[in-house]
Amino acid sequence: MNADKNRWLVSPNVRSSYAEDSALLLDVKKGLSYRLNVLGVQVWVAIEQSPGGITLKGIVDVLETRFSVPRKQLESDTADCLDKLRELGLVQKEKNKAANGG
Repeated sequence: MNADKNRWLVSPNVRSSYAEDSALLLDVKKGLSYRLNVLGVQVWVAIEQSPGGITLKGIVDVLETRFSVPRKQLESDTADCLDKLRELGLVQKEKNKAANGG
């Protein structure tokens, strides 16, 4: 799957703060803040803990250990979450030049 070669990275101008099951993201360049839901927090943590980037498959692998839902649903929900985060400029998608997974 070609899309799985893309790696997701935190945008350099975004800072995060955590409280219980939510996270607050601050885009310091735009001066805007965003609150994430439970799934969004777990997606964010997976990306944030992977400074070299992480694929959609890699994120879903992590989420699968935290949520009791079918993998297909996790893949769909995670892809939707990533699209929203990208549209807001909070994450970046980078083509993976190396063949090693994520």
